[in-house]
Amino acid sequence: MTTDCSGYGDDFADWRNGLFLCPDGDNADVLVELIRGALDEALSHQGAGPVYPRWEQEDGRSLGGGHLPEGPVASEAVLSQLPRWLAGSVKVHHHMFAKNVVPPPSFVNLAALCAVSLFMPNGVTGEDAAETLTAELSCAQALARLAGYDPDQAGGLFTFGGTATNLYAINVGISKAQPDHAERGIEPGMAVVGSWPAHYSQKSACAWLGIGTRNYISAASLPDQTTDLESMEAACRDVLARGHRLACIMGAGGTTSNMAVDDFGEIAAMRDRLAAEYGLDYTPHVHADTVIGWAYLCFIDYDLHRNPLEFSPPVVAKISRLVERLRTVRHADSFGTDFHKTGFAPYTSSMIIMRDGRDFSRLRRDGGVMTPLFHDKDAYNPGTFTLETSRSAANMVATWVGLQALGKQGMRKLLGHALETAEALRRHVDAVAAGDVTAINKHSYGPDVFLRCYPPDDPAASEEDFSDTSSVRRINQYTSDLFAWLSRQRVPEAEQIALSKTSAAFYTPAGEPVVALRVYSLNPYFSDSHARELVARLLKGKRQFDAIHPDTDVYEGAR
Repeated sequence: MTTDCSGYGDDFADWRNGLFLCPDGDNADVLVELIRGALDEALSHQGAGPVYPRWEQEDGRSLGGGHLPEGPVASEAVLSQLPRWLAGSVKVHHHMFAKNVVPPPSFVNLAALCAVSLFMPNGVTGEDAAETLTAELSCAQALARLAGYDPDQAGGLFTFGGTATNLYAINVGISKAQPDHAERGIEPGMAVVGSWPAHYSQKSACAWLGIGTRNYISAASLPDQTTDLESMEAACRDVLARGHRLACIMGAGGTTSNMAVDDFGEIAAMRDRLAAEYGLDYTPHVHADTVIGWAYLCFIDYDLHRNPLEFSPPVVAKISRLVERLRTVRHADSFGTDFHKTGFAPYTSSMIIMRDGRDFSRLRRDGGVMTPLFHDKDAYNPGTFTLETSRSAANMVATWVGLQALGKQGMRKLLGHALETAEALRRHVDAVAAGDVTAINKHSYGPDVFLRCYPPDDPAASEEDFSDTSSVRRINQYTSDLFAWLSRQRVPEAEQIALSKTSAAFYTPAGEPVVALRVYSLNPYFSDSHARELVARLLKGKRQFDAIHPDTDVYEGAR
């Protein structure tokens, strides 16, 4: 029996049927039309540049104003506001957008996310989410296989971002080091050892968990941003020699700069050796922070010698180095993934994968203090140990569907394309901008290209001496000033580029951060010709800056 949603004559029914899916789904065309209208509004005003055009308010009033209207506003009217809300935001699908690690989301993922969201399955309880949670289990098994874990022993959870994957890993480590910490609180001196170039979310996780950022110990890094394992061992020894507990050792699994990946076989062996030497009654947790690098696990079984996708020799060399390191992730106790970074999924879609799924039971809460949410004791109820009590199962299904639509070969094509265009960018920098701009991370594992910019006729441009701290700081200042100037300029949309800046592309032997412009494109529409055009536009802007910037003589006099 179906419910007729169109037969009611009263005003409430008409209003309701224009906003909510009726029980038999008969009015789904309303949603489709609204989505079409929203897309038309957004796309018709998106402009020609990589940033959504600013909205000029005719009456000078700000949008919104924070006053909830007394009565309902027509759907078409509120959706017409979208161009104003998008004003100034990035356009990840634009071929001149190359900021941060943000891919365009696939249509399949977006379609599944919308469809499943209509049913509102909450991924904390199997009683409500039912088979949608199978998508979470499928993703976990697939990722476990990619990393070399036993898929029948491993486990995984969707969570709210890369920061959360670190939160879970560290909390499991705390539970290993001090099993009663949830009741008694964390003992003083609990520590985490990571790497100097690691994402700040690792320290943030320590702050949120009550360990404290002072107890996050940073090991030194090597020039390619991999961790100096001698420094990491020394940091671990220092913690243990003071009688403190070492909850977690966090290695680089693809840094946000250079895609540096540590050898987790060596890290795990070091951990085991120290645990035996110090007679620990627990085993410190080893976590691979692979929220970006995880995607390259798809290349582990790619035939690099036959190379069926015909990647260029420089790209094959990069993939080969990545694969060699990523094979060692199987020695880590856990690793993280951000599908919204290198998985072509919309925000937010992340997973924490444990080699031993039973580690999640260390986080299980006392059922007696939980709300009466889990009535079916036989159902899979991840909410008994997740941080979240609300998790979108739509996101789980959409991610799994999206991964299947791409497959390993699709992922290889997209990631390989990003690596190829990064190589093209380097070639065009050398050919067009030599003397003004240099790509300084020539041995990066990934698509990152860091551009160091120099004042006119600067001797550092030919070959910068990174052991000269005063010179490094001078060029740091110039590059920072140039980026700030470029960011303020209002240029025609057809001439815009969207780049970012890194405050530390790498660290010099003296520990000095090296500032650079950062170009990172995961856009499948970014091509060799676009790379050349991007360099040309950057060079044009730089020469304008050099011609009119009033402080150029400061850089001259600092030599």
